[in-house]
Amino acid sequence: MRIILTACFLIVFNSPEYSYSKTQQHVFDVYILGLKLGRLNYAIEVKNDLYSAAGNLRSTGIFSAISKYSFEASSKGKVESGLFKPNYYAERSDTGRRKEEKTMQYSKHGIELNTKKTPQPYWQDPDHQLDTLDPMSSIVYILRDQKEANICRQNFAMFDGIRRVKIKFTHGEKASDGHFKCHGVYTRIGGYSQKELKDGTNFPFNVNYKINSAVYKVVAFEITTNRGRAKFVRK
Repeated sequence: MRIILTACFLIVFNSPEYSYSKTQQHVFDVYILGLKLGRLNYAIEVKNDLYSAAGNLRSTGIFSAISKYSFEASSKGKVESGLFKPNYYAERSDTGRRKEEKTMQYSKHGIELNTKKTPQPYWQDPDHQLDTLDPMSSIVYILRDQKEANICRQNFAMFDGIRRVKIKFTHGEKASDGHFKCHGVYTRIGGYSQKELKDGTNFPFNVNYKINSAVYKVVAFEITTNRGRAKFVRK
């Protein structure tokens, strides 16, 4: 189950010093194969066209008693025409067996990646990824409130320091419960080993919104992975 939880978080998408006290806070329960196995907490603050975001995914319930898992991430940057332009990203993970840390520093010339992992030939070149969002900014961009004019229009690339993926919302539809559902596809572009690519390239997802005073608010995010279906449900 640890592998499934890790895969589901990374397929969607740190720093503990970041304070949630001055931000908008969001909490989602994480269900894998119908079982509640984790919780995603994240927060974002936007002020004077600058943003800071931080979040964590942790195992909960029975699963946490069997296997401790945590993933923490943070990002900061500018907001230009409603779009995020990150200038720093950090993450830290602990699977119970392995601990890892990684940072990305953005400049006009490229991205400086700091990791203890040994580079592999198939890794993507960080200096060619300035048109991408980092994983934390991507989470916020996918799960944030939307207006009708922007609904189901997200189309961007994400880079985690190694891998590049494309996240594209394709279409939307009204649901029978009065909510609105957007459909999309998560596509692996580069930075994956041949073994990883054999597990799949395209992963469909949907985002379920509740409409309140012309504002579309995410109530659930669901994605299909090669190891099962994961669902993030707002508390």
